[in-house]
Amino acid sequence: MELEKLQQALTFDDVLLLPAYSEILPNQTDVSTRLSRKHRLKIPFVSAAMDTVTESRLAITMAQEGGIGILHKNMSIEKQVQEVVKVKKFESGIIRDPVTIAPERPLGEAVALMQKHSISGIPVVRDGVLVGILTNRDLRFERNLSQTVEQVMTKELITAPEGISFGEAAEILHRHKVEKLPVVDSERRLRGLITIKDLEKAKRFPNASKDEHGSLLVGAAVGVGDTALERADALLSAGCDVLVIDTAHGHSRGVIETLRRMRKAYPDADIIAGNVATAAGCEALVE
Repeated sequence: MELEKLQQALTFDDVLLLPAYSEILPNQTDVSTRLSRKHRLKIPFVSAAMDTVTESRLAITMAQEGGIGILHKNMSIEKQVQEVVKVKKFESGIIRDPVTIAPERPLGEAVALMQKHSISGIPVVRDGVLVGILTNRDLRFERNLSQTVEQVMTKELITAPEGISFGEAAEILHRHKVEKLPVVDSERRLRGLITIKDLEKAKRFPNASKDEHGSLLVGAAVGVGDTALERADALLSAGCDVLVIDTAHGHSRGVIETLRRMRKAYPDADIIAGNVATAAGCEALVE
């Protein structure tokens, strides 16, 4: 290469940002940004959809701090769905579909369910109507696991109506010294469950990225082609908030065609596609 054709170039180490006078304090700053039309992040950080970076553990942490994690796709569809569920169930303002059990079922079955789902209590329902709750406190001294749930469960319940605020729920939990608050309608049909742990998490992480139900936001990567549509369908059914068509080169026929099919199949879904590094590539995906 001829010497006169060489141009000056800079690296990050060559650039220094000089501080200037400011009257703004750190706690007055706002670095929130939009991830999509539906979702806003408190901090502009999205973790990479790489198998050495993002699974449910990091996705939970990212969302708690105000960002979002994108689960990698180098796993089976079933496994990726499980990772989505772990994030969505880790923190819920109101658990909309709590694990339940019928009162006539054996106690051993209830214990197995609680161990399987890592929960400390389970609402007891008959034909959708709340009749009791079974917690670790009820099970503490029980040895006969063949007796029915109804024989051991707590029957006198503290409940809350639909539409209760988190502040009101916290007050009820504190006043009655209970850790779980079933939400019921006018006919005592179970509509959800509020736990003290979820309220404590919400207080500890006030900037967390959450959906309209109070669950943490999570995204998941898909590939291209028919398998991408199958994976996307399963992920959305599990509650995934954002789909990411993740490839090394996004300005390609396969990505554009997959994006077109996915948008047609899921017109209301949030979809991110890439990677692109040019204006033409970005324009192609937008169109």
